[in-house]
Amino acid sequence: MKPQLKLFVLAGILSIAGACSKKDDPTPTMIGFWVGKYGNGSSAATIDYAFLLKSDGSMKVYANNADTAKASKASGTYFISGTKINGSYVYAGTDKYSMTATTDDKFTTMSGSWGSGTTTTGNTFFMTKR
Repeated sequence: MKPQLKLFVLAGILSIAGACSKKDDPTPTMIGFWVGKYGNGSSAATIDYAFLLKSDGSMKVYANNADTAKASKASGTYFISGTKINGSYVYAGTDKYSMTATTDDKFTTMSGSWGSGTTTTGNTFFMTKR
C-alpha cells in the first residue's frame, strides 16, 4: 500500500506543478490600435496619426488630432507580409492615400512612409502599438 500512496502523492504534486506553470504568451500581431505621428515631405513627423488595424484586413485611419472623435477619419484595407505592412485608405470624398511600413519583430513599433494615391513615398510616419 505504501508504493501506491507514494505514487498518488507524486501524481498530485505533478498536477499542481503543471497547473501553476506559466502560460504561453500570445503570438504577437499587428492587429490593434497604433498611435504616432506623421510628417509632410521633409518636415519632421509631428502631426497626430493613428491606425486601427482589424483582423478582417480593414483599417481605420485617424489624423490631425489625438482625439479620435475630433480627428480626420479614413477607411481602407491593409495586408501583411512578415513584419511589413502595406495599405491604402480614403478620406471622405476622394482623397486616397497609401502607406508602407516595417515593424519590429514583436510588433510594438512601426515606421514607414505614405503618399497620395498609390504612391507610398515622400512623407514619413512612426507609431507604437497600444
